[in-house]
Amino acid sequence: MLAPPLSLFSGRAPGARAPLPGHPAVDVSRPARRPSLPTPSVPPGLAAMLREAAHLPPRLREALALACDERRGIRTVERLASVAGCDRRTLWTHWKGAVSADSDLRLQDFVHWLLLLRATHRKTAELAWADVADEIGIHPHTLSRLARQLTGCSLRDLAATGHAGLTRRFEAEVLTVVLRTPG
Repeated sequence: MLAPPLSLFSGRAPGARAPLPGHPAVDVSRPARRPSLPTPSVPPGLAAMLREAAHLPPRLREALALACDERRGIRTVERLASVAGCDRRTLWTHWKGAVSADSDLRLQDFVHWLLLLRATHRKTAELAWADVADEIGIHPHTLSRLARQLTGCSLRDLAATGHAGLTRRFEAEVLTVVLRTPG
């Protein structure tokens, strides 16, 4: 005489799972919520341009180029200095001497602009700003505050402008200052 199988899953198709009692079944037929992002959030070649900016001190050049790498999760000047292997005061001193002598742009503003670019790059109609902020590792109120401080726009306005519009503003308002050669 044959004994029935002792597995609870014996009557299901391979790979099928039963929902937990009181919970709806998970729909696995839809694609994942976050597709891979094939394009970078910062302007193409920005890291290379920063590394070639001869008017910037070498340590600052490398730190700014490292800030463009999304995988490093740089959200503050302190983190940027840590990744660059120096003290934050060193970066601030180099920044003040090379960039902000003739402008009001601060080093933390550069880092925050990169955060806004990353956020608008991830923003879709299906994804709330709170989810975007969580993905880039900051609080939603911080993201909103940065948008207001740097662009004068709300997050809703930034969503309407889109990533391309914010990139154009970044190039016009930030890169022209950072990559401007003295003289």
